[in-house]
Amino acid sequence: MIEAREVSQEEREQALKELGIYGYCRVPGYWSQSAMQELRETVESHHAAAQGAYQGVPERDDQDKILYNLQNKDVRFIEAISCEFADWLLRQKLNDPYYRFLPEDVSNYTLSYFNARSSGRELAYHIDSYIPAPGSRTWSMQMTVVLEDQDESNGCTVVVPGSHLMGEFCDRSLEKSVPLKARAGDLLAWDSRLWHGTGPNHSGRSRWLAIASFCMWWVKPKMDIPRGLPQSIYEQLTDAQKVLLGFCSIPPKHEGQRINTKCGYDSLLPRVSDYF
Repeated sequence: MIEAREVSQEEREQALKELGIYGYCRVPGYWSQSAMQELRETVESHHAAAQGAYQGVPERDDQDKILYNLQNKDVRFIEAISCEFADWLLRQKLNDPYYRFLPEDVSNYTLSYFNARSSGRELAYHIDSYIPAPGSRTWSMQMTVVLEDQDESNGCTVVVPGSHLMGEFCDRSLEKSVPLKARAGDLLAWDSRLWHGTGPNHSGRSRWLAIASFCMWWVKPKMDIPRGLPQSIYEQLTDAQKVLLGFCSIPPKHEGQRINTKCGYDSLLPRVSDYF
């Protein structure tokens, strides 16, 4: 079981302020060092087994590594991103107050993708919202579980503070950015509209992060998470975690099944195959 520390009300308020003004925040030591070691070892084991298995993956150098769909690998990854404060923070930014089919005090946002990555080559500025939009409201957020220490030497994430409010695509010629230095166990979160990338990894060592993208329930996810989830992991999930993975926002096959894309806990089924 992956657990996390309590986060004070002062820290919560500060994290929300930073997300609003700068577009990102860092919560130090949210998960334990031992938990990060467990997850890192699991990532490395699955990454070694997955070599050559991915279709359409861009060419990478030897240091640039990626492992897709962590939610399918081990339930502990789902536990990490659904810990109390992580869930609270995402609810403030992504919950739909008019969802109706779930209680108002529970989460209704969903997971869009969940990958692990270790930097190699420099990654140019980009936005993960796909389109820019100004204003205080977003429909997508990134959250990272920092599995290893990161700084400029091993290609840490770099950001342009406040760029999420500009409503503009990235200017990749911009030379100034802020490095997001972090320690294993830290939580990093940012608005998907934020201009961000990574520096080059010159250290010769890995920099594993577990990166989850979350969206409001109506946004099409980047992976078909419900259909791909193993039954063995589904059986270990709480109802709230099933909502997180999209099982309450699967589009109906036809109007005879239901007429709403969104639904509630009472629509959850015993098996993954029952939905399809």
